Amino acid sequence: MRRRLLDAAAEEFAERGFVAARLTEIARRAGFTKGAVYSNFESKQDLFAELFAERSLELAGRVLAEIAGLSATDAAGRGGETISSWLVGDPGWALLVLEFGVQAGREPQLAEAYLHERRRLRGQIEELIAERAAEWGVSEQVDARNIAITLMALISGLMLEHAVDPEQVDRAAVQAAVSGLFANALRRR
Repeated sequence: MRRRLLDAAAEEFAERGFVAARLTEIARRAGFTKGAVYSNFESKQDLFAELFAERSLELAGRVLAEIAGLSATDAAGRGGETISSWLVGDPGWALLVLEFGVQAGREPQLAEAYLHERRRLRGQIEELIAERAAEWGVSEQVDARNIAITLMALISGLMLEHAVDPEQVDRAAVQAAVSGLFANALRRR
């Protein structure tokens, strides 16, 4: 049931945006009543936060799978390629994440869920960066926390820029920006 609700929510949020999405419609898409949504999630915000965390971890897993066993230089390029493919390939989700972030900045009840998930994601990214830096022998030169913050900010900015100017901020531009961040952060000094 929970999986069906999350899948239905992903469709509803992607089509209508966070604000316009309705729990009644999410329940209908999943083949349940609105009560089923509330028996699994406290609110629309809670539902979105779980979906956000799931999607973010999925992307991190894809990046890790792509860079496994590669050198730092090759991993920077492959990581940028994977992230750019995701960002350009699913622009509706990218806009949804930005919309939720803007709403969270304006509404205290959303801010708590958003802050929790962003910090959790940033912590996981920081941990992954630190692990890879140790594997590549550059951990002394790498500030994993700063790279995680910079990467998340860069991706957020690239999502917006791609949404408004997909011709100029295309997959290649996104890949170059992300790969450049990784390459610079992971190079031996």
